[in-house]
Amino acid sequence: MATTVEIPDELLAEALRLTGLPTKKAVINLAMSELVQGYRQREALARLKRMDHNPFLTGDELASDHAEAR
Repeated sequence: MATTVEIPDELLAEALRLTGLPTKKAVINLAMSELVQGYRQREALARLKRMDHNPFLTGDELASDHAEAR
């Protein structure tokens, strides 16, 4: 989708320098992708916080937690 936006020249120049990407389009696509990824990660972390277990525990640790709860 073609879209026209005004981006401050200094900001775009800095983004090009930092990323090393060759075009404005590439920098903008990267920025949008990283923005979406960051929001998805925050949503996923919020869902994990609402869960009643730690998904990073091993099977033995989960079994131990359940045994202690009894």
